[in-house]
Amino acid sequence: MIIVLIAIIVVAILVYLGIVSYQRYLLKQVEDLLNRKADIGESPVRKKLMEVSSMNLTGSSAVGLDNIRNDYQEIIDHRLPEVEDIANHAKQDINDMKIFEARKEVATVSESLDAIDEEMRRLSDQLDNIKRIDQEQRDAVKILRMKYQELRKTLLAKNLTLGPSIDLLEEKLSRLDDDFETFSETVNSGDHETAETQLQKLRTSTEELESQIKAIPALYENLINVFPDQIDEIKDGYDQLINHNYAFEDDFVKDELKQIKGKISDNLETLSNLRLDAVRDNNKSIAIRIDDLYDILQTEIDARKSVEHNFNVITRFLDHAEKQNKVLLNEIERLDQSYVLSNDQIAVGQNLDAQLNEIRSEHDRDTEQITNQPVVYSAIVDRLKDENAQLNEIEEKQSNLNDELQGLVDSEKDARKRMQQYDGEIHNIKRHVEGLNLPGIPEGYMDYFFVVSDEIEKVASDMNQVRINMEMINRELDMVSTDIQTLTKKTTDLTDDAAISELAIQYANRYRHSDEEVDEASQRAQKLFDTDHRYSESLSVISKALEQIEPGAMDNITENYYQQKRTEY
Repeated sequence: MIIVLIAIIVVAILVYLGIVSYQRYLLKQVEDLLNRKADIGESPVRKKLMEVSSMNLTGSSAVGLDNIRNDYQEIIDHRLPEVEDIANHAKQDINDMKIFEARKEVATVSESLDAIDEEMRRLSDQLDNIKRIDQEQRDAVKILRMKYQELRKTLLAKNLTLGPSIDLLEEKLSRLDDDFETFSETVNSGDHETAETQLQKLRTSTEELESQIKAIPALYENLINVFPDQIDEIKDGYDQLINHNYAFEDDFVKDELKQIKGKISDNLETLSNLRLDAVRDNNKSIAIRIDDLYDILQTEIDARKSVEHNFNVITRFLDHAEKQNKVLLNEIERLDQSYVLSNDQIAVGQNLDAQLNEIRSEHDRDTEQITNQPVVYSAIVDRLKDENAQLNEIEEKQSNLNDELQGLVDSEKDARKRMQQYDGEIHNIKRHVEGLNLPGIPEGYMDYFFVVSDEIEKVASDMNQVRINMEMINRELDMVSTDIQTLTKKTTDLTDDAAISELAIQYANRYRHSDEEVDEASQRAQKLFDTDHRYSESLSVISKALEQIEPGAMDNITENYYQQKRTEY
């Protein structure tokens, strides 16, 4: 029992000590929270609020300040006292050992102070922002005042480089001055929101004015000096070229200069209205038109140099082409007496002569124009280029035609050699066939032989005419060449068939008395050979008979024949 009692007493003491310790902990929390509440009451927000209030704000800025002031007073007059009451009540509950109620009250005070802290920071930031905006706008007043003073000095210093735009620029600066004074008054009155809108408008207008003042001198310089100087230069150059016998096709130089002057005048008016984008576009257009006039003058100057350098070159080229064509026409006339020329060859020569006459007429007109009157040199350059191209083409056609004409003589020589060759070949064939001492010649072979012979005689006759047609003769010789090859093969076949057939008939004699079929085939083959002169059929008949009685006999006979053959056919 004593031990149990002691344990109970110990536990009771420990519980009491725990409660006392927790009381002290909660009392410490309450004291800390009250100190935190006191710090909030002494926050810099109060000082900032007094400083901002002294700015005498108006408009939406004043409304905003009132809202901040009301929120601040709500915290000081109501929320903080309420927090203090709860904290004091928590103290009493702690002393009365109402631990759980006191703990909830401490938590409530802590959360409330967190919210009040956050709110005070928000109010502080808003007050800082008002002060910052106020300072920025007051700084902007100083900066813009200096900027406008500089702009006045710039307008005065650049008065001569700004041309007719100076009046509107000064008017814009004057309006900016008025807007600036309004802005300055708004800043001093403390209406920050209105002042900010005015400031943005002032900055935009000021940047635009600065940009215009920067851009105008170059635009005005082009209109008042650069373009007029270029116009004068073009006019002087044009007059000098006219005095030196130049001419211009569809001459519009003077009218164009007059129109450009009008465009310059119009663009000065546009500049006076500060329509700078339109001025830039118009200046670009004027510059292009002036460059085009420079190009026109330079084209004629360059063209004259080209004419002076190339005119005599084309003259000599034309003289040479005419001489060549005269020689070519004479050659056509001469060869036309000995050869049948194609219509194309005669026409080409005549067409070239007509084309040369046209070029000569045009070239002579240009020669007279250069000598006696103003000249559009660029037009002559174009004609010279065209004449040069035509003469190059004519020269090539002359060369081709000359080659064709000279080829007629060479073609005749070659044709005569070929005819002699074919004539010799057919005579050799005739002698060879006669030398075979055959009992007769197949009718088909003889017909073909005489056809080829007649073809050769026809070529010989055509070549002995007063005017020979080489195109037709070459076609005939090609035909003869093909037929000679065919006749040569026929002659070889005739020679071989007759010889091998005769050898086979002789070889078959050894079997005639012992084999009735061989005897019969031998007699039939001999008849085809001696009477009918059908040597190929004779060979076929005797070959079949020999192969039946002695296979391989014909191969041996044929092989021996070709080994001993010495004739050409």
